[in-house]
Amino acid sequence: MGELLADRDAPGDVVVDMEAGLEHLSRGTTRHVDVLLAVAEPYYRSMETARRAYDLAGELGIPCVRLLANKVRDATDAEALEAFAERHSLVIGGRIPYDDAVLDADRQGRGLLDHAGPGSPAVVAINDVVEALVDGRI
Repeated sequence: MGELLADRDAPGDVVVDMEAGLEHLSRGTTRHVDVLLAVAEPYYRSMETARRAYDLAGELGIPCVRLLANKVRDATDAEALEAFAERHSLVIGGRIPYDDAVLDADRQGRGLLDHAGPGSPAVVAINDVVEALVDGRI
């Protein structure tokens, strides 16, 4: 992703990828965060954990919290995530499709962009989310 972000003129913006779970929220490591993306895969436990993170982030005063739908394989996955979000009044800020290149890159110890290039479905979707963040649409 470094190459995709290299042309951005956004000093002071930092993206942090934290471990799944709620501990980082309860420890206060996100107290100065402007936007939090709670990542949810189309499985109940993942969606429920993301919902709890979403709610806790709101309680902590994070001004913008969005759900990031991840590993979306098909319309059934998308519908499950959308229905869950609607039931719990969560706003989906982006969708990342399932992409075998992510697993392949990880197996090889390489970055996704280096491994799959800018045309990978996951890279394209991640870039869309980055664009939305930079442009203030999220």
